[in-house]
Amino acid sequence: MNRREVLAGASSIALAAGTAGLVRPAKAQGARDLPHSVGAAGDAFRSGDLSSRQLTETYIDCIEEFEPKLNAFISVLNEEAIATAEARDAELAAGLDRGPLHGIPIVVKDLFEVEGTRTTVGSEAFADRMSDSDATIVRKLKDAGCVILGKTNMNAFAAGVSGTNSTFGDVHNPWDLERSPGGSSSGTGAAIAAGLCLGGPGTDTGGSIRVPASWLGIAGIRPTFGLVSKNGVYPRSLSLDTIGPLARNVRDLAIFLDVMAGFDPKDPDTALAQPGLSYTDGLEDGVAGLRIGLVKNYSLTNIDPPVEAAIRAAADTFSDLGAEIVDIKVPPLEGQLDYAALFSEILLYEFNQILGDQFRSTPDAERLFGPIVTANLTDGAAVTQEQYEARIAERPSILAEVKSAFNSVDAFLTPSLPTTAPLLSAAAQDFGRGRQFTIPFSYTALPSVAVPCGFSPEGLPIGLQLVGDHFQEALLLRMASAFEAATMFHNRRPPIFCGG
Repeated sequence: MNRREVLAGASSIALAAGTAGLVRPAKAQGARDLPHSVGAAGDAFRSGDLSSRQLTETYIDCIEEFEPKLNAFISVLNEEAIATAEARDAELAAGLDRGPLHGIPIVVKDLFEVEGTRTTVGSEAFADRMSDSDATIVRKLKDAGCVILGKTNMNAFAAGVSGTNSTFGDVHNPWDLERSPGGSSSGTGAAIAAGLCLGGPGTDTGGSIRVPASWLGIAGIRPTFGLVSKNGVYPRSLSLDTIGPLARNVRDLAIFLDVMAGFDPKDPDTALAQPGLSYTDGLEDGVAGLRIGLVKNYSLTNIDPPVEAAIRAAADTFSDLGAEIVDIKVPPLEGQLDYAALFSEILLYEFNQILGDQFRSTPDAERLFGPIVTANLTDGAAVTQEQYEARIAERPSILAEVKSAFNSVDAFLTPSLPTTAPLLSAAAQDFGRGRQFTIPFSYTALPSVAVPCGFSPEGLPIGLQLVGDHFQEALLLRMASAFEAATMFHNRRPPIFCGG
């Protein structure tokens, strides 16, 4: 049987698991014995059992094998990645160790500037656009020793949560190729879920880290607005855009966030950034004595039955671990923070301010920019400045009311999304519904972490979301780590998977 036949067999495997206890299954077809985490890879590099070049070449081989099915990449940087991996190996041999990310292969969403590469922002309109410098976080990740395997596919201009793209083709979910991987960080999420790398940065405006994390069974964190620099990242909404990592486990999120967080003079929104100590500190301290809130008329409202079962089971798990689960009222979440209105009156208004003039002055714009961007800009142009300013003006009072809830709880528990991954062919409203648990916390600039908490009867991942007060990323990661260790959902592998 050749490699293509193995891949075809893998894609036809049907997985089904409930939301109760989960045992690690047999390896997916085609899976290789590769490090399952950043830490495991680093240990192998330093012991001499594996080199960065060997791991990089294996991932490149897997990308070649699986890319026809997943379509996760816009550009694969084979030669550059191997050269970087060789340099990192030589540094270790000479006694130079850049830290936990030394030699670690990652992927980068194709709206981050990476010097010497195409940065298309997922659009034919920018198909030949070249970067002459690195985004701040790309430079930070390079300096930390990362190896960039390629630039990943995405919704054009980060517009949408579907993972569809009219120019470069749709990204496919490795759990079920007919289903959405979530967007707009779709290619990055699919590559991580399929074991083609160990992580990478994503962007989250209305949910574009938390959506793919949930529908792909991986981990992601949207940090407090301003914790991570946006310099060199093509904008979607200046007051909502946030940068954060996606990875296969919570500890890896913390390692990436250690590197990514902090003040950047090129981004004034980072003026209050508070990275503090390492986010890996205290990850194993557990949740005993912490209070976790289920928000009345919100956390368990308008969600599909498998998602509700998984969230209730997650609450029971936290309780078993020593946390107190309390029902709380957060009035703005009971309707005032209407996700559809926030999406149109802030996000789309700002998107139109960024891109609208260029779109309307470009011949054949609808084809070049794609249908989702065209619709977004049309809707954004219909929002008046008065509507936008009214939404912005009420933000401080709403934020104060939401923040007051943290006087009685340490975090909110919600689903990441009300559904499992829909079909790629689903209607727009099926995807739009997913924003009910994401956009309100984008608007309030609160940090939130998403981790897998179960599987539907069809074997599709379900994600939970923990939301904390500003700059409480360390606490959220600690809570997520405790849940992850108690459930091991993150060890489940999709039918299409490279290794680890």
